[in-house]
This record gives sequence, structure tokens and C-alpha cells, in this order.
Amino acid sequence: MDNYHVIDLVGEGSFGKVYKGRRKCTGQITAMKFINKHGKSEKDIKNLRQEIEILRALRHENIIQMLDTFETKTDFCVVTEFAQGELFEILEDDQSLPEEVVQSIAKQLVRALHYLHSNRIIHRDMKPQNILIGSNSAVKLCDFGFARAMSCNTMVLTSIKGTPLYMAPELVQEQPYNHTVDLWSLGVILFELYVGTPPFYTNSIYSLIHHIVKDPVKFPTNISAEFKSFLKGLLNKKPADRLGWPELLEHPFVRETSDERLKRERALADAMEVADSSRAWRGEGGAVAGAVLAATTGGPRRTVTPPTPAPQAASTPSVTRRDPTRRLAVAANATGAKAVPTARPGPPAQPA
Repeated sequence: MDNYHVIDLVGEGSFGKVYKGRRKCTGQITAMKFINKHGKSEKDIKNLRQEIEILRALRHENIIQMLDTFETKTDFCVVTEFAQGELFEILEDDQSLPEEVVQSIAKQLVRALHYLHSNRIIHRDMKPQNILIGSNSAVKLCDFGFARAMSCNTMVLTSIKGTPLYMAPELVQEQPYNHTVDLWSLGVILFELYVGTPPFYTNSIYSLIHHIVKDPVKFPTNISAEFKSFLKGLLNKKPADRLGWPELLEHPFVRETSDERLKRERALADAMEVADSSRAWRGEGGAVAGAVLAATTGGPRRTVTPPTPAPQAASTPSVTRRDPTRRLAVAANATGAKAVPTARPGPPAQPA
């Protein structure tokens, strides 16, 4: 905590609280996720440490970056880059998004998932609440509490993780599954972004499972052929028949143009330059980032005082409709604080 100023509380949920913070010396704005130890089971702590391990190893422009971890007497703290908004909030405000905006989001999520799957990591909890909006409207995948690293010899998993609304048919049927469950979830998210409601929605969990397993997806009539083809490749009830990575990356709906690739690489180079200066200030040697795990193995333990943010003035709620490309000053990594979205009317649909 000696290296940070706590600015204010920006989100909370069953996991704990998220504060907006500022790193001293550099002035970098961060998200500080405090997870209270009280009431946590050994399994909860194990999952948290697994999330920290996974996040620490990930370096991708479309995945939220972990900057630091430490431990107080009462909390674990994970410090990440501060994202400006949450995709779920844009859905709440705008109900649905134009296809070109959905396409931009799809391209970024495809790159993030390809990176994860190439490193044999399954996210297992893809949903709008776990997708943040960073600077320049960059999409950031977050919350790896349910993520699972697969060894070369582990081809299928059976434990159920994730949010039922976005679960693949094999998951809700408790069948073995692999990385393609993330692809199904991606299809559900993109469908919801465009239509305004997921392909299957009901307040009854039993009816929802039946719809996911048995019912065909009904696509909107005003969707482009490329977008519909892409969604059909993701929302296939048979995992083996979903698009594979070579086909996904080259699909016309998400294939990068040379100009897009050049722009992305330039932005990435700029971000790396900022990260290098930040590491130089920290004296990067892994000591700070390893504090939590060191404590679990009997290594050096760093104990600090939990944050006491200054009281914040009450703000008046706004009902102004926001531009989906505008940066939103809301919580980063505030996963768990939102409810499952309610059904919203969408365009007319037709069977696949």
C-alpha cells in the first residue's frame, strides 16, 4: 500500500471491493481489487491464487493486465490496469449495438481467446460483465477466477464453471468439454450485443437448459451474411462442428486488414513503452508481484494496513444515454456486482 494512493470505491460484489487507485511517483491510475479473507474457504483461496498465477503470466492487449499483488491482514489485493467501462453497462444503456461496433468487439475478443487457447487456458466464464472497455475503446477480457490451464495430456474437463445464460450445451448437460465452450459463449455475447437479448432467455433455469440443448438459434433478419455465418460457426450445439482456430482467424467477419494490423501493432508498441517505464520505476524483479504466493509457501510475508478512502460526495444518478464508443469512468474488474441482464426486445428473428 505504500506505493499507492486509494482514490475512491468504484465497485463491489461478493468477491470484495474495487478501488480506483493511483501509483505514487508515476501517477498511473489503477484498479485495486481487495478480496476479504474472512469467510473464504481453502477452495476459494486456491481459486484466487490460481487466478493470480494465470493473470501474472498473461500479456496481451485485449486481456486486463495485472500490475501488482500484495496482502494485508484482512485482504488480498490484486492491482490491474484501470479500464474505463464495462460492456454490460453499455448494453444496459444502449440495449443493442450496430453491427460494425459488434464486429470491432468480435475481432478483439477473438484475438484474446486465440491467445488464451494457444497457451492452453480456457476462460470458462465469458459474459458481458467480464469484458471491460479500456483506453481508445480497446476491449479487455478479465476475471480469470474460473479459468483453467490444460496440460498437454488433458483434453477434456468435466467440472461446471460459468454463467448458465452463456453456457454451452455440453456444459449444462454436465458432459466433458474443452476450449470450444469459450467459443459458444463468445457467440452468445455477440448475439446479445447485436440483438439486445441472448439467443436463449428465460427466468426458469430448467427451461433455459432445455432451450440451450434442444432449440435452434433464431437469427435476426437484418443481419449480414458474414455475421450470420460467423455466429452459426460459434453457436453449433456439437462442439466438434464449431469453427476451429484456423477458420475463425480467417473468417471474413473478423479477419484483420493490413491497415488494422498496422494500427494495432503501433498501439501495442506504444503500450509496451509505457509498461517498460513502469517496470523500470518498480525495479522489476518479481518481488512485489510474488508477495501473495510467497506468503502461501512460507516465504516472506508483507503486511500492510487496509485502505481507508476519503468519504465521497453523493452523486446524482444520470439517465443520459451514452455513446457505445465513449470511455466510461466506471469500475475496472468489478465482476460479480451486476445481475444477469433482463430480456430486452430485439429485431424480428428467423430460424437458422
